[in-house]
Amino acid sequence: MKFFMRIALGLSVGIATASLAMPAQAYLVKGAGKCSGWVGGQDDRFWVLGFISGYNFAESAQVSKADSAEQIYKFISRFCKERPDDDLADAATSYIKTQ
Repeated sequence: MKFFMRIALGLSVGIATASLAMPAQAYLVKGAGKCSGWVGGQDDRFWVLGFISGYNFAESAQVSKADSAEQIYKFISRFCKERPDDDLADAATSYIKTQ
């Protein structure tokens, strides 16, 4: 029994160590356009709120709890005005990082 416990512990430590050494992975963002295309219309707004909600779900976070949707849209609009070549996902991620 002790033999199997040692193997299980060794595997657990090895897996945990290997996962720390992995490089960051790129991720696919569906439906995100360029900031230059941000018009703040209904589709854009739903996409941004969905992105933030998805982050909150995945990370068990409460990002934007204190902000209204309009405050989020204003942040995204400012970001996109200053950086039109960035993706809308960059704008939403920037908002998340400010929280």
